[in-house]
Amino acid sequence: MDMNAALAGLLAAMVIGGLAMVVAGAVPAARPPRAEKLSTGMSTQLWTAVEKRWRSAPRGRRIRWTAGLAAGLVGYLVTGWAILLVLGPALLIGLPMLLSDPPERDLDMVRGLERWVRLVAGSASTGKSVVDAIRATRRQAPEILAEPLAGLVGRLDARWEPRAAFQRLADDLDSADADQVIAAILIASQRGGTGASATLTALAGGLADRAKAMREIATERAKPRIVVRQVTGIIGVVLGVALIFGRSYFTPYASLLGQGLLCLYAAMYTGALAVLARRSRMRRRDRILVGAGPGGPVSGTRGTP
Repeated sequence: MDMNAALAGLLAAMVIGGLAMVVAGAVPAARPPRAEKLSTGMSTQLWTAVEKRWRSAPRGRRIRWTAGLAAGLVGYLVTGWAILLVLGPALLIGLPMLLSDPPERDLDMVRGLERWVRLVAGSASTGKSVVDAIRATRRQAPEILAEPLAGLVGRLDARWEPRAAFQRLADDLDSADADQVIAAILIASQRGGTGASATLTALAGGLADRAKAMREIATERAKPRIVVRQVTGIIGVVLGVALIFGRSYFTPYASLLGQGLLCLYAAMYTGALAVLARRSRMRRRDRILVGAGPGGPVSGTRGTP
């Protein structure tokens, strides 16, 4: 009897101990405070960076991102091709960037310089010196020149040497066309008011001719991009319709090899568009005014890629 009671007690203790171990194993172990804090901090930083990038992006870009993600998901649901989850967003986000018109900063710079030089020439014709004419016309300058000219006037008012002040202006604008204009204005300011107005008027006329030539070149360079946009749009529509109504034609691409070939075709087409976009942009000319440092002298020429 005593032996049976001892065995019963031992079995009960073993059962209770086993249940306690099961319960203890089912409860998740607490992470070390430092590791948990580090993981949470990294997740928070990543999410904050993504949210900041999304909020700072232009509205058109955010629309393209959303449309690309939606197109990839729809394509995957219709075809079952996992590769479309990557190709769809990549193409819809990247193609508009490759097919869009390049920024016209150089043309805007030449137009702004022409307008500003005419303002300075008109003010100098009233008897003002070139530096005083720049001060008088600063608030009427085009937007692209407003901030750099404000800095120039501030440096001149702080009694900087005119050569150093104009050199800093050239570095702020970072344009070969601006270098030519600044060099001419600097020479005119050193000679005084004699012939300054006529020199600046002739300079403005040259800038107007250059702006006209740049517009014509930009128009000719835009023609291939327009054709490629149309071709790309037609290809996209045809492929989309074929995927919906003629899926049997694309059956070979459902395999792993076929999806790899799709990636290769997309990469080749995108590469060709990248080459076209690069060649359709105007190459920047070499600058003639390059500063050796803040307020430093001219150190020579520098090629701009």
